[in-house]
Amino acid sequence: MHQRKAEMAHQADAFIALPGGYGTLEELLDVITWAQLGIHQKPVGLLNVDGYYNALLSFIDNAVDEGFITTNARRIIVSAQTANELLSKLEEFEPESWTGVKSSWETEQQLGIFAKSEFAR
Repeated sequence: MHQRKAEMAHQADAFIALPGGYGTLEELLDVITWAQLGIHQKPVGLLNVDGYYNALLSFIDNAVDEGFITTNARRIIVSAQTANELLSKLEEFEPESWTGVKSSWETEQQLGIFAKSEFAR
């Protein structure tokens, strides 16, 4: 599964999370973390229909206030209530260097293989 996600992410121009459950949240946090690590500089969008993601965004803002997430890393996530608004914001997205770490998709795949072998023990 990790290899499939890495390949899809490699080929994507951007990432958009629609309202969803655990799987959506897990994949969303993966691409946010990859951006923070410098594995990609693609926009990550939340389609926040009827405020679905308000609680998550409040949680993330609180993590910024508490010092667990940097202000720059908070800018990884772009959110909007409508698809048209979100697409406009994603088109205007300017990537930043979140941490200065420069990796590659191949490194991410190697990390995934390493993590799998660690879990197998």
